[in-house]
Amino acid sequence: MKILSLVSGLALAAFGVTASAHAHLQRASPADGSVVTTSPSRLVLNFSEAARLTAAAIQKGDQPRQNLQPLPATAARQISVPLPRLTPGSYSVSWRVVSADGHVMSGTLRFTLAPGRAPEQPAPH
Repeated sequence: MKILSLVSGLALAAFGVTASAHAHLQRASPADGSVVTTSPSRLVLNFSEAARLTAAAIQKGDQPRQNLQPLPATAARQISVPLPRLTPGSYSVSWRVVSADGHVMSGTLRFTLAPGRAPEQPAPH
C-alpha cells in the first residue's frame, strides 16, 4: 500500500511539472472581451513562458479570415504582430503557438471596435 501511494504521488508530481510547462496566454492587447474606440495597430500576446507564434488570423463578423503577417521568427514571452486598419465591428483573433517543450497551444480572443465618442462636455454653470 505504501508503494502504491508513493507511485501515485510521484505520478501526480510529474503530471504537475509537465502541465506547467505549456505556454499559457496571460494577457492580450486588445484584451479578450474588450471594447476599444480606436483601431489597434498591433496584437500583443503575453505568455507564461517563451513560445513561437505559428499562426494568427483576424476575422470581422462573418467576413473571411485574414492571416496576420509577418509572424515573429523567434520564441518570446511577449509576441507582437501588426494588425490591418480595422473598421468598427466585432472581431475574433485566433492564434497558435508552440511552447519550448513542443506542445501546441491555441486560442481565440474577441473584441469590439466601437466608433469613437467625443468626451462629454460639462454643463455650463
